[in-house]
Amino acid sequence: MTAQTSDTNVTTPAMRRTTLLHSIVSFFFNTVLVAAAVNVVVALGS
Repeated sequence: MTAQTSDTNVTTPAMRRTTLLHSIVSFFFNTVLVAAAVNVVVALGS
């Protein structure tokens, strides 16, 4: 699983905050998806 973005310049503080917030939300979203997938596999295996 990968997440890729283009190489862009983030120059304003407001856009940097938005980018940081988006990155944090994306990280936790992907973490929850992976944890749910592992949980399903473990539940099916037992």
